[in-house]
Amino acid sequence: MKIAVIGSINMDIVMKVHRLPEKGETLMASDYLTVPGGKGANQAVAAARLGASVAMIGALGNDAFGDTLLKGFQDEGLNVEGIQRTTGASGNALITVDDQGDNTILVYPGANGDITPQWIHQQEKLIQEADWVMLQLEIPMNCVVAAAKLAKKHGKKVILNPAPAAELPPELYTFLDLLTPNETELALLTGITGSEAGMQELLKRGVKTIVVTLGSKGSMAKSSDGIFTAEPYAIKAVDTTAAGDAFNAGLVVALAEERPLQEALAFANAVGALTATQMGAQNSLPLRGQVDDFMKSYQA
Repeated sequence: MKIAVIGSINMDIVMKVHRLPEKGETLMASDYLTVPGGKGANQAVAAARLGASVAMIGALGNDAFGDTLLKGFQDEGLNVEGIQRTTGASGNALITVDDQGDNTILVYPGANGDITPQWIHQQEKLIQEADWVMLQLEIPMNCVVAAAKLAKKHGKKVILNPAPAAELPPELYTFLDLLTPNETELALLTGITGSEAGMQELLKRGVKTIVVTLGSKGSMAKSSDGIFTAEPYAIKAVDTTAAGDAFNAGLVVALAEERPLQEALAFANAVGALTATQMGAQNSLPLRGQVDDFMKSYQA
């Protein structure tokens, strides 16, 4: 299976604290690390570790972080032809994680903000070769729209993970095969409290299938075929930073393998759950064998 991921690439600066700080409060961190991240990059690496052939389309700055991030992609076996280098800084994120695995995240877009629709169109060959195209909202919105439109021109399946939460242009909904908000993002997109009613509203806007991640309650999906749910896996969360990205990658890989939606949800839940048991973003993303073993042991 071939997947093109169009999105952000960051270096995450992670601080581990016992609890998240209050406004104006200074806390001492118990641990510190730098980890490759960015929603686009996380989803790309996650999909590759699950067995997909992945092309990453995005931007890096002309700095040490950019060099490190590019080498990381190459080490993971990703196609990096679609990564441009800009003259400024690479994107980065400051992440604070507490003992319960909850987090706060501040993102500086850096080179991610330099991506243009023209650059997206220059990568048409990579999009044309893919089976699925994965999108998020950490690059300019006009680039997200351009990528989705270009993918549908070539008959590709398109998934959008609408994070960070933002209002979407009406035409974008019509290009989407899958939209994967969490409960907060679903409410922001629709103005409706309640997952089923919110999902129905998004279907009316033209999306083919809505998948909502419910955190500790698992996930649910709605399409013209009905409503599907998948139970969560009981784990001790250490860091949920990349769990949503891992879920999205797992979902696409499973669907690309032509698994039924119900099975794809369960697989995606397992990938997300395993990711949350480790600190950091990309270093926490599991290999395919680890996911398969986890699911087998959970069912035993």
